[in-house]
Amino acid sequence: MDQHSLSFFGASLKAENCTEAAKLYSELFGGEVQVFSPGHAELLFFENQRVIFSKETEDCPVSPGTLVWKIDREKVPLFETKLLSFGFEKESETSKYSSYLDPWKNRIWLY
Repeated sequence: MDQHSLSFFGASLKAENCTEAAKLYSELFGGEVQVFSPGHAELLFFENQRVIFSKETEDCPVSPGTLVWKIDREKVPLFETKLLSFGFEKESETSKYSSYLDPWKNRIWLY
């Protein structure tokens, strides 16, 4: 396959209400909500970094996904407070990273 005929489009996360999920992630991580409906939403970061939220249906099998974010370690406590206030659940933590689950069981790693 010609490398120019294939390009990365985005990462996919599961949501029950995709509009709500896209707005939540936009508020937490920035990005611009470009497409939204209860069943499908897209959040654009930079030029081609896109997160797609999908509601599982018979024709659209979706699993929870994982996003990894780089963050200064000293900023983790404040950002963690924000995540928890938005319904995220802390999953694990080491000296190098911490992980959180959103309300739809998508995983966020802060590295």
